[in-house]
Amino acid sequence: MAHQCNDSSHSHGVDDGIEYSLNRYLDTGTITCLNEKTKGSVRHIFKSWEDRHDLKHFVESCDDEELIINIPFGAVTQIKSIIIIGGDGGSSPNKMKAYINNSNIDFGNISSFTCTQEWNLHEDFEGQIGYSTKPTKFNNINHLTLYFPSNFGSPTTKIYFIALKGVYTSAKREIVNTVYESKPQLQDHKSDIFNGVSHDLS
Repeated sequence: MAHQCNDSSHSHGVDDGIEYSLNRYLDTGTITCLNEKTKGSVRHIFKSWEDRHDLKHFVESCDDEELIINIPFGAVTQIKSIIIIGGDGGSSPNKMKAYINNSNIDFGNISSFTCTQEWNLHEDFEGQIGYSTKPTKFNNINHLTLYFPSNFGSPTTKIYFIALKGVYTSAKREIVNTVYESKPQLQDHKSDIFNGVSHDLS
C-alpha cells in the first residue's frame, strides 16, 4: 500500500523491478532460514520480479515472530537495496537487521553482534519500496544475514518475496582449505579471490 513519508532510508515507486535481478545469481539451494515453519520454504521467496505476487510460496516463522535468513553468495557482491513483500493480517515484518560476512549467526548469539544496518519496514504488498543500504558498508559481501525480529501484530511472520539489487562478480569464490573443523549446523527451528567481470544491476 502506498504511503507518504520523508524517510530517506527507502524509496517508493520501484517501476523497473528488473534491476532487482541479483536474485537470479543466487544459489537458492544454499539459502537457509532459522525458525521457518516449513523446512526449505525460504528458498522459494527469492523469486523473479515477474513472480513477486505469487502467493503460493512463502516463508513463515514457527515458534514466534522471529526469522533469521542466511544468504551465501558465490562471488563478491555489493548490495544496494532490498525489497520485502510480507504477509497481510499483521504478519509482515516491521523491522529488518542486516549482518554481513558472518555465517555463524543464530538466535543464541545474534545479540552479541552489531548489525551492519537496521531498517523500520512498512507493509508493502506490491514491492514498491526499496530499502537502501549504506554504500560504504555493503561492499565485498560473500554472506548476508537478514534478521526479522518482529512484525505488525501477528503471532507469526510471513515473507512472500525478497529482492536484492546490487553488483555481482562473475567469478566464483575460492574455497580456502583449513585444519579447523567447521562449526556444526544448528537446527532450523528455535525449539528443536576473485577474477571476473562485475555486473552492475542498477
